[in-house]
Amino acid sequence: MADQETLYDFIVVGAGASGCAIASDLARSSCLPRVLLVEAGGANIDAIHRDLNNTFTAYTNKSLNWGYKSAPLAHANDREICMDTGKGLGGSTAINFTSWVRGPRDEWDEIAKVTGDDCWRWENVEPRFRRLENYHHLIEPETGAERYCSHTPDAYGTSGPLHLTSQTTNWKTDLTQTADVWETCGYPLITDMSAGNYVGLLFSPLTGHQGVRSTAADLLHGAPPNLEVVTESTVQRVIVANGKAIGVELTNTRTLKCVKEVILAAGALGTPQILMRSGVGPEQHLNDLGIPVVHANNGIGKNLRDHCHVQMHFSVDNDPTTHLFDGPPTGGSAMGFLRSNAALTSAEFQSLPKSERERLSLPTVPTFEVHHFTPAVRQSVQDMGPTSMMNLFLLNGQGLGEIRLRIPDPATPPIICPKFLEHEWDKRIVIESTRECLRVMDHAAASKSRDPKAVHICPRSDSEEDILEFWRENLTSTWHMNGTCRIGRTQEEEGACVDTDFRVYGVHNLRVADLSALPFLPSVHTQSYAYQIGMIAAEKIAHQHGLNRSVARAALL
Repeated sequence: MADQETLYDFIVVGAGASGCAIASDLARSSCLPRVLLVEAGGANIDAIHRDLNNTFTAYTNKSLNWGYKSAPLAHANDREICMDTGKGLGGSTAINFTSWVRGPRDEWDEIAKVTGDDCWRWENVEPRFRRLENYHHLIEPETGAERYCSHTPDAYGTSGPLHLTSQTTNWKTDLTQTADVWETCGYPLITDMSAGNYVGLLFSPLTGHQGVRSTAADLLHGAPPNLEVVTESTVQRVIVANGKAIGVELTNTRTLKCVKEVILAAGALGTPQILMRSGVGPEQHLNDLGIPVVHANNGIGKNLRDHCHVQMHFSVDNDPTTHLFDGPPTGGSAMGFLRSNAALTSAEFQSLPKSERERLSLPTVPTFEVHHFTPAVRQSVQDMGPTSMMNLFLLNGQGLGEIRLRIPDPATPPIICPKFLEHEWDKRIVIESTRECLRVMDHAAASKSRDPKAVHICPRSDSEEDILEFWRENLTSTWHMNGTCRIGRTQEEEGACVDTDFRVYGVHNLRVADLSALPFLPSVHTQSYAYQIGMIAAEKIAHQHGLNRSVARAALL
């Protein structure tokens, strides 16, 4: 239990991927600063929470999930959709679907370009990933697996705290059949994605080992005693005095103080709520809620971006080979990060800003994703029998949503307004990518049943209206929310909330270092970005405070 009278050097709020990376790296710096990691959720120590057999159901555990829902969405037939985000030690890494993708190298270089900071360049990002990863290579020779996974055991880091495992070498499922069909239809197989190229069909490593999920909490193992972790402790607000953050107040009115910095890492939905409750945010919104304004910034809570997806089921004539997650991850999924030439040559693409057209044209940046799951983890559909299941994801959506407080009470869910399918470019990607999926599943070599009586859950036709209506009725969030405290080189930059060192504009000694700071929506799954942000932030903080210099403890204070 954190001592109310103790003065910490740093207080980190939020124990997800970013927060655990920050707290762990700061605490292990040579000066051994006193670091407090504060988490609203529980310790998540129950072994069943880590069982990889529960990979696709962990998010249903209410103790692990904030359980947020969106406001009714006009372009999703006025439906409220789940906006799940992790709760407790590990954050969303405790409930995600465990796919490990480092991200396109061109996209990392683009973040470096946008921020003017070379620490984001792929050549600097990749060594950090290696320091984080502990990869277990289970690909056996002469099993046929080399056709799909050709990387060597040293393609990833092998001594870090985050365990990764290659997918199964038991390839007797229809996943490989489906990957082969995509290749026949003109999309490459990516057999080594470790170098930052994801444009093609691939079988990514999973975050787990020997049947146990690996989460951000693993970064805390073996931490020195100068790191203190408290759970079940919800932050009401950051305490600001004379323009400086000096600590946090919990919902039970306890205060925790620090002499150096407060770092918010509560995620794209959690961090802006804390800032607004602290008086940092849109002035009119704060006034409406009776919150004293510490620093007005209309960008806080805005610029909400996310991936969305739909799920399609195609009846098959033969039930594919089925097996469970027993021991190491086995046959989790075939993923495809793909480019739509039809979308990239469309009028909607030409209407995008020049900088966005240039980013989307980079060779390793995809425009849509497909995800085929192994038979053992497919959700059963009533009265359908065996199916081939495909998730189709909209990447690079241009909709900018927002999150607002309903009232200043953390126990009351916020108002979350993502903007799915409102932008014309988003509609064009959805139309063209869905057409591609239908074309691939109609291929003669695909597992889709040809029985005219077979039932398929997909758009009624490949017409634009049928596709859009299917999406409006079925889309949901992929829980990759980001951008709500966007990074910017100067405070005058539109929407900028933090500078390129993650320092909050207008408040000294306060940083935001999580997915909310990203300048644009990544083109792949985001857990790797969250870890990387935490590691970058820790480097910057350690450098600016001289934490890795050989100085006496007294010099730090």
